[in-house]
Amino acid sequence: MRLPLLLSIVILFSCLILTIPVSAEGSNVECEQGDGNSTKDRLGCLDSDGDGWSDADGNWTIAQGADVWPNDPLRWSDTDGDGHSDQLGDNFGDHCPSIYGKSKVKLRGCSDIDHDFIPDIYDDDADGDGIRNELERAASSGTILYDPYNPNSVPPDIDMDTIPDVLDNDNDNDGWPDDVEQDRGSDYLDDSETPFNMYLGMNTGFFYLGGLGFSTEYQVDEPEFSVSGVSEIVFEELVIPLLLIPIYLSLYWSRSQNYKRILRGIEQCFDLDKLSVYEQEINRDVKKRNIKVYHGLVLRNAIEERETFLGKVEHVVPGEEE
Repeated sequence: MRLPLLLSIVILFSCLILTIPVSAEGSNVECEQGDGNSTKDRLGCLDSDGDGWSDADGNWTIAQGADVWPNDPLRWSDTDGDGHSDQLGDNFGDHCPSIYGKSKVKLRGCSDIDHDFIPDIYDDDADGDGIRNELERAASSGTILYDPYNPNSVPPDIDMDTIPDVLDNDNDNDGWPDDVEQDRGSDYLDDSETPFNMYLGMNTGFFYLGGLGFSTEYQVDEPEFSVSGVSEIVFEELVIPLLLIPIYLSLYWSRSQNYKRILRGIEQCFDLDKLSVYEQEINRDVKKRNIKVYHGLVLRNAIEERETFLGKVEHVVPGEEE
């Protein structure tokens, strides 16, 4: 009989324990506004919206766990304190409950550095410095790193066209590409100076647009007539040929003098062995390009003519000469 009685006592005790409510975090905090039916943060305190979370009072604040929205049964907490509830609904709730943020577009309550209500992860210019995120990354280098999420980290942009100078092909925004201005010698950072007005303080060029059309604005595909354009051709594209002219003239003069020297020696020669020496010299000079091939042929013909002349002279019988 003792065993069934013991089992009955144990079962009865267990049932009593299960019926005792679990203590909430602030269960020992006095309810300043009187009794109520809260069960989540404090037991038996005023709960205006009936969501289980007690209304805040002098003894129990929102920071301690009271209901942030005492009149809304669907919302009661805001962990990161950004004004968006941890509880999600159709038109309310924090998509980033542990990160403070004021975004409202696409995502609510997420980080929004530039306060434009667009969450940083969807914002093309997250830090609001006027330069797009991808351009800040592209402007970075091995020694300089620009942070698209830091408004104080901004790549230089002298013409303020939102394109970093290192990526901008027209830094002074005057319509002329930087590389063209640098080639012509005009200041690519001064919008008042172009390759057309850098000489004489006046416009010195134009682009022909066809018919009666002309323009002083830079044109990529139209023919250009200008002082700076001619100067570029002369001093850049023709500078090497111009420098080579004295070399060409020197080579021409040297070959010409060598040719004349050998021809004169052949015409004045009366020794067949000497003519053979001249022939060997001609072959060497042609191979070394000290004389032209054409001149080499002329000199060989001169040797043959001289050899013929000397052969006739040797066969003349003494006494038959006039």
